[in-house]
Amino acid sequence: MSLEIIIKTCDGESIHGKNQERFCNADKKTIITKCISSIMNATMGRKEKTKITVIDDYSSEDCLNNIQKLLESYPHEAQFYTRDARDYNEATLQYFELAKESEYSLVYCVEDDYLHFPYALAEMEDFYNLAFKNLNGTKDIALHPFDDPDNYIFRNMTPANIVQGKMRHWRTNWYTTCTFMTTPGVINRHWEHFENFANGYGKNPKVSENTTINNAWNSGDVQLFTPLPSLALHMQFEANRDKMLDWKRLWDNVPNFL
Repeated sequence: MSLEIIIKTCDGESIHGKNQERFCNADKKTIITKCISSIMNATMGRKEKTKITVIDDYSSEDCLNNIQKLLESYPHEAQFYTRDARDYNEATLQYFELAKESEYSLVYCVEDDYLHFPYALAEMEDFYNLAFKNLNGTKDIALHPFDDPDNYIFRNMTPANIVQGKMRHWRTNWYTTCTFMTTPGVINRHWEHFENFANGYGKNPKVSENTTINNAWNSGDVQLFTPLPSLALHMQFEANRDKMLDWKRLWDNVPNFL
């Protein structure tokens, strides 16, 4: 299947504020470089049509130069959009619009702080095909690559089915961040939820993934799965650290494509 990977980047202050320190103790430019490099590495061996599209929300010149160098070294197709002013909501809307309008079979929307294992994309696509087949095409499939520790906080715990993939188990799930793999058709069919998130997040306290994006995964026509253990790590705050996996070893082994 053809695959377009759409990455939204910004090395400025997070929408969550600047008071929390990333658990990897790295600046955002370094995290972006590492995470894009890990995605590139995970797709190097793909024989199917593959494209990386980056939309940057007004990062520093140094960060932009790093992204440009990475994309120039990428053997598959690459496209780079830069914005003239920082606006989380407008950038997120454009990010989702690119996915909605993609001509590829699968789209992988991924935020700039997800660090991927080398086999992550291959396993995700393999499981997507297996799950779609096992459900007899009765539901579309969505995947979130990170087994978030929040899954196991009491207030979030819900019954889940555990199923076998080729290399690991996967669990049914009900929520994601803005990082997920699915088809452009799913995003088109549930566009109002993605649009509402993009327009309202950070502006309206009632707008979150739970009130918008997650409605798509819980609509009845989409089944969301998460791998056990994670195929990508969210390099955000200590509460987001997946303690089941060695993030430092993965971080240190990401190839340098600059």
